[in-house]
Amino acid sequence: ELRLLLSFAYTGAVAGPWPTVLEAAETSLRYQAWGLLTLCLDVFTHGLTPETVPDVLAFAVTYGLDEVGQAAENYILATFPSVVATPAFLDLPAHLLIRLLRSDGLNVLHELEALEAASRWLMANGDGQEDLAKEVLSSVRFALMSGLELKKVPSVTAGVADPKVLRELVVSSFSPTAQLPCRVRSLQEVLVVCGGDKVKGNLAARKPSRHLWFADRYLSAVGLVKKVEWRALGHLPDGPRFRHAVTVVGNNLYVLGGKHYYGVHDTLTSVYRYQPMDDSWERLASMTCERSCFAAVALGNFIYALGGSSGELFCTDTVESYDLAKDTWSLQWRMGLQWPLGAEQLCPLGTGCWLVLPGGWQMSFWPVVFTGAGHIMEQAGGQLYVAGGLCERAGCTGYKDQLTFEVYNPKQNTWVVLSPLPRAHVAGGAAVLGGELLVLGGYSQETYQDTHLIHAYQPGARRWITRGTLPHAYTDLQACVLTVP
Repeated sequence: ELRLLLSFAYTGAVAGPWPTVLEAAETSLRYQAWGLLTLCLDVFTHGLTPETVPDVLAFAVTYGLDEVGQAAENYILATFPSVVATPAFLDLPAHLLIRLLRSDGLNVLHELEALEAASRWLMANGDGQEDLAKEVLSSVRFALMSGLELKKVPSVTAGVADPKVLRELVVSSFSPTAQLPCRVRSLQEVLVVCGGDKVKGNLAARKPSRHLWFADRYLSAVGLVKKVEWRALGHLPDGPRFRHAVTVVGNNLYVLGGKHYYGVHDTLTSVYRYQPMDDSWERLASMTCERSCFAAVALGNFIYALGGSSGELFCTDTVESYDLAKDTWSLQWRMGLQWPLGAEQLCPLGTGCWLVLPGGWQMSFWPVVFTGAGHIMEQAGGQLYVAGGLCERAGCTGYKDQLTFEVYNPKQNTWVVLSPLPRAHVAGGAAVLGGELLVLGGYSQETYQDTHLIHAYQPGARRWITRGTLPHAYTDLQACVLTVP
């Protein structure tokens, strides 16, 4: 303990594996070393991972650190499948596991996942304690299971619960006087889709969308198949819009540029801000030039618009910034790339990647397996995910769908190829919600058919699942995450 304190006093840092950080936090509380405690709590609240968050939650509850405990609990609820897959999950105290399983915000694809998690914990900690097993398993909402899921209950719970007791729990959960609510579990934040178009050769038959929808609930259909219950959130104030960009600042949605229709001179400069809590739109200052198929990102007190198509200029390399406080746009610089930026993501066409870091701008290029355009790119858990799009056909003219999916780790400076996308999502949308990467909409370059599906990648299980289908236009749409009333 003295070595930790003295080392921190002279260096301002703590070096060592995760157990050392926990020991440093306990030491700081014991000796009231507030500087060291501040450092540890910052790691606890901003550096959470599925492997460390169970320890952080238990630590926070033990020492009455409510803010840290709430952050850890929210993280576990949002990334529950990833946390369950770690050895640290088995070390959770029983009362904390029960609290998590009884939460409305538990993020599981289907209720059978909650039962599987409970059974895994009981297998490691139950030791034949029937009362403990009954209390833990009673936290599962059996009434939300489909018939096929219910048939799997005996095999999932084999060896952890008396079949007779389990049968009583299942039957009682369907009773009108059941102790636990049977509300569908849902996160506080929701997936929102904005605008978009459909792929048709006949432009006169195409109808771009002006609607905003949010995914209110995930419902059970036949067996384990899921569908999304969509609800209308509002509509764009100036008509339909596609090939636009969106970004979120302080739960306010900013919609920038794009197109109303298909003409060369139909590209927009207009910018709107939507506040979901009072359902209001506000027209903001317009961009300095019209843009479609471009990227927009919020950083500090500014929003940056990068590249895209601008009128008759197919690709532009200009960057402009919007001052949130002053409601003004100003041209910042040219990216000076060997090729202009003309995709929806912060990725130029080629074997490189543009990375926006939280501390400021940094343009770097790394060799990657991915080459092409029309892909999605999202940051999650401190890593950069790139998926889908299209690429050139080998040895002949034209393009084909690309299902490649890979992740970049900036700490290790490495790219890793992951499981490919289940379906083509050229010019689709993407968002990160509940620890999952959601890829939605787009089209197939090879069949020229819309992709109406929503696929979710779960990092903990390293798998793609189908979340459901979109409510409207399937391509050139935008997606984000908002808290709605």
